[in-house]
Amino acid sequence: MELKEEIAREVEKETGIPVSGRDVEGTLSALLATSHFWEVVQRARLPFNVVAATVDLFRRRGWVKVEDDGSLTLTDAGKDMAGREGTEAEKDFVCPTCLGRGVFWRDLEELYRRFVEIAGRRPEPIKEYDQGYVTAETTVSRIALMADRGDLAGKRLLVLGDDDLVSLAAGLSGMPEEVVVLEIDERLIAYINEVAVEKRLPVKARRYDFRQKLPEEYVASFHTFTTDPPETLEALEVCLGRGLLSLKGAGCAGYFGLTHAESSLKKWNEFQRLLVGKFKVAITDIIEDFNHYVNWDYLLPSLKKNFPFLKFPPRLNWYRSAMYRIQTLERVEGLKNEEAECELYVDKEALIYG
Repeated sequence: MELKEEIAREVEKETGIPVSGRDVEGTLSALLATSHFWEVVQRARLPFNVVAATVDLFRRRGWVKVEDDGSLTLTDAGKDMAGREGTEAEKDFVCPTCLGRGVFWRDLEELYRRFVEIAGRRPEPIKEYDQGYVTAETTVSRIALMADRGDLAGKRLLVLGDDDLVSLAAGLSGMPEEVVVLEIDERLIAYINEVAVEKRLPVKARRYDFRQKLPEEYVASFHTFTTDPPETLEALEVCLGRGLLSLKGAGCAGYFGLTHAESSLKKWNEFQRLLVGKFKVAITDIIEDFNHYVNWDYLLPSLKKNFPFLKFPPRLNWYRSAMYRIQTLERVEGLKNEEAECELYVDKEALIYG
């Protein structure tokens, strides 16, 4: 058995997540490019748990050394191993202007300025709801993307969960006819409604747990929905189902993020088959690393594994997700608007690694 495949089998056994030799190569390539563990995760585009277990295996085999400041150094043995395997340092060819998003948020400079002032007063993320919000640049880029695709101006927009405050950015843009937020966190509901009144925005928020039925007045009522769902398969299916139930019919759109850090390509495949097979929508866009998240305070305490390099906080916004856009080909039929029990936050690929 080749060395990379041998390592892959060992990591797969430890994590319970499918791992290939290509995945091992991706982690090694990232280690050749950076000494910061959290950047290794971002560059490798693999589940966090897989990268952490692989790096620790490298450490135990004497290929990686953890320095006193938490940085990772390939030992001479590690460099020799990489050379024998023909692995080179991962290179970055992303556009420095749009950061690979394909839209330029600085064309909305005034919106950005107004949004930053509002976002600076928002409630901080809490672990109870698995919260973690994106950068202001990301939020405004989402507005630019929806506008560019014709999904915002004159449209009714539904936001399912909104610690990112997309609703307020959309309202500030002056483009949508109306924005409705369904959110479980009472703090965010109060804040969004307060700002909407203060700024006279066409935005309203109400409490909702997406395991509940979608309120009947919102069924087949919107042109566009956006959400940042938890990434268990059950939560993805229920949350996207709610969003699709809210859409009027053919030609409507949905936006959501999906990470590599908490979703393997096997999960991506199963989820894409759900979108195309059950929901019968077209996937029009998958934009890698579109969403950049601000580091949240409860990250390190939530990690159950005690690897030595996990004691040091990130020095960059490492947690990122791809932006999906889907479009309906017809009115989505067969979706039941009923209460659903599902595991929201925890599976083998979740960050709270036990």
